[in-house]
Amino acid sequence: MRAPLAIATATLMGIALTSITLGVPGDDSARSRIRVLEQRVIAANTAIPAARAAEADAARRLAEARTRLAAVQPALDRRAAAHRAGQALLARRLRDLYRDGDTDPLVTLLLSGGNLSAVASDAADQERIAQEDAALVGRLKSDRVEVARLVAARTRDRDDAAAAAKEARAKRDELVSLRNERAAALRAAKASLARIEAKAARVAAKSKARASTPVTAADTTAGTPAGGAWPAVPGGPSPAVLARIASCESGGNPKSIGGGGQFRGKYQFMTSTWEAMGGKGDPAKASEAEQDYRAALLFVKWGPGQWPVCAAFAR
Repeated sequence: MRAPLAIATATLMGIALTSITLGVPGDDSARSRIRVLEQRVIAANTAIPAARAAEADAARRLAEARTRLAAVQPALDRRAAAHRAGQALLARRLRDLYRDGDTDPLVTLLLSGGNLSAVASDAADQERIAQEDAALVGRLKSDRVEVARLVAARTRDRDDAAAAAKEARAKRDELVSLRNERAAALRAAKASLARIEAKAARVAAKSKARASTPVTAADTTAGTPAGGAWPAVPGGPSPAVLARIASCESGGNPKSIGGGGQFRGKYQFMTSTWEAMGGKGDPAKASEAEQDYRAALLFVKWGPGQWPVCAAFAR
């Protein structure tokens, strides 16, 4: 075999190597996924408070915009009322002008027996009223433009704040949904790891139970059995499994010697391990059938971990 296998530590080594071979890859993969998911959940949880703060700030700005719009409304109402009053005044004056016609003030004076000073006074009054009317028309135009500007500005302010609040809510909802998805994946990964660990524990328990069974004389039949046929090992691996291990270890050569002479035979036994399984002499000089028998016995007692490199072929 490829690594020293002292029989005094065979039990512990068998359990440890079996656990490594059967349990660790799945455990490590699940644990790595759990660590990644935990970091992602933490990142999402960290981002959510900031998103909620942004949502609250956007909602506050929307409320302030609505308050400003409401505060402007009374002034708009007053301006609208003054506008309507000015329009009504202009309308009355226009009706008076149409009703009175274009009578010459001088003719009116002569017909009524008045004097020229009265005519001059009436003309001055009419000029003053005309100027007041022109000023009123100017104010009405200015008020109409200002009212339109204020309404547009406040409406735009409110709409912008509403859009910001909507975007902030969507961002917060997206983060919460992402956090929940990652938390669910984390729970599933932990459940998967628990199943893997439980399976590994069962395998380790079986290996420990096998290791605690003493090697008996019947198990380690010495020499060639009567009739030359080696018995099948109860619970042993299939011939195909043994063939794959042997192919990996020695290319399937019963006479193979490796490791400077330390590893011998089809399964590269160390002499101490060979003897622990009841073998006598040099493993490389034993019959191929006996080597198969001793390898099956070793597999049952200590597991495939006795071939650390080639254990992968034991599946």
